[in-house]
Formats: sequence, structure tokens, C-alpha cells
Amino acid sequence: MIYLILAIVISTSIVITFRLFSKFSINNTQAITANYLVAAILSFAMHPESYSFAGLPEKNWFVFSCIIGVTFILTFFLFALSAQKVGVAITSVTSKMSVVIPVSIGIFLYAEPLTAAKLAGIIISLLAFYLTFKKKSNTKIDYRLIILPIFLFLGNGSNDSLTKHATTKLPGFGNDFMLFLGVVFTVSFLIGLIIWLVSWYRTKDNGLRISTRSLLAGAWLGLLNFGSSYYFIVALGYFDSSVFFPIFNVSIVGLSALSGFFLFREKLLPVNWFGIFLAVCAIILVALGS
Repeated sequence: MIYLILAIVISTSIVITFRLFSKFSINNTQAITANYLVAAILSFAMHPESYSFAGLPEKNWFVFSCIIGVTFILTFFLFALSAQKVGVAITSVTSKMSVVIPVSIGIFLYAEPLTAAKLAGIIISLLAFYLTFKKKSNTKIDYRLIILPIFLFLGNGSNDSLTKHATTKLPGFGNDFMLFLGVVFTVSFLIGLIIWLVSWYRTKDNGLRISTRSLLAGAWLGLLNFGSSYYFIVALGYFDSSVFFPIFNVSIVGLSALSGFFLFREKLLPVNWFGIFLAVCAIILVALGS
């Protein structure tokens, strides 16, 4: 149980950390790039068996890990911006509700059975998505901000789908999960470095100047990122999937919503709270129907 609790708390801490970046003037690009370097080093160091870096490209999962590495960092940028601009609660809801994407792909591409619970969960998630973002009729909506959690939903769902395919459909994956994560994090680090350099080249300002504060924040984020992945894997070994995923996803949504309300005074309408409640129901139905 302690591993499950750690996975939930650390995963929620990532959303809260992103929310704090804007408060402490942390450079998102530098922090996220440094985060992936730290996470990559820890992943390779934690692999229990000997391996050769030169042999990694020969692994069946290598191409998928590279693709996921690209989408990982792009999604992480969306995660940061959404938490800062839209809020912790909504960001967490859209991130975790993205479970409907790999479930839908499993139904249509892998001929997985469509149960009544799955179908109900997918339908309810659409209603939950609408209610979570609903504002007062006289409130002017900034659609540029709403697009952030929507893209986060799509990006996170794509990551989960690619990871699920690599871990369940590719032969020889075995005990290579730490190496898989190491490659994912390394590719993400390289993409972040490229984004950083391109940004500096285009603006010709001080964007390349290294901020010690941002690098330290990135190192902390890297520890959280790795810890979330590691304890997620360990905790999953102690529970059935039908028990683990509902508890894990719902706990993060609930804890993030409470954190946004108490720590950052995020204001949500009653209809938004009802949307979050429906999102929790949708996650449970989808997980139990799998």
C-alpha cells in the first residue's frame, strides 16, 4: 500500500510543482529539459541487469521509445502551461481522463471487448469534459487557454496508447522497462535542448543564459518524474489492474482538485465540481470495464 500512496502523492506533486513554476519565475524550458536529464540518468542507473548502450537500438521497443520521448516532452510543456494558466484541478482531470483514448484504441484496433462499463465511461467522460470547462453565461472564455488541457488530453492519451502497445504487443520487452524509460527520457532531454537552442537563436536574447534556480527546479521535477514512474510500476505489481487503475487515477484527480482549491484558491463553479465528479465516475467505469 505504501508504494501506491507514494505513486499517488508524487504524481500529484508534479502538477503542483508546475503550478509553482510561474510563482517563482522558473524557466519552463530549462527546468523541463533538466528534469529529463535527471530522470534518464536515474532510469539507466536503476536497471537491475548489465546492458550496452550500443545495443539499445536493436531492441524491439526502441523506435517506440523514441517516438514517445518526443510526445512526452511536448505533453510535459502542455502540462506545465495548463497547470499555470488553467489550474491544477482541470489539468489533472483532463490528464487522467485521457485513459479513454487507449481504451478506445484497444477496442477499435486490437478488437478488445466493448463492455457496458467501458461504453458508459467513454460517454460520461465527454459530458464530464464539457461540464469541467463550463463557465457562467456572462463570462468571456479565453479559448486559447482551453485548448491547452484539450491538447494535453490528446497528448497524454497518445502517450499511454504508444506505451501500452510497446509494453504489451512487442515481443522481448521483458524486464527492459527501466531501459525503455531511460531512452524515452533521453530523447525528451535532447528535444528539450533543441527547443532551448532554437528559442535562443530566434530571439537572440538571454534565453540561453542558464538559470541556477530553473535547473534546481528541473532536478526536483526529474526526481518526481522518475519517482512517479518507478513507484507506479512497483505498486502495479501488488494489485490487480482492475483495482489499481481506478484507485490511482481517481485519487490523483481528487487530491489535485483539493490541492488547487486549498493551496492556490482556484475557483470552480458547482457545475465544474460536478464535472470532476463525473470524470471520477468515468475513470472508474473505464478501468473496471477493462
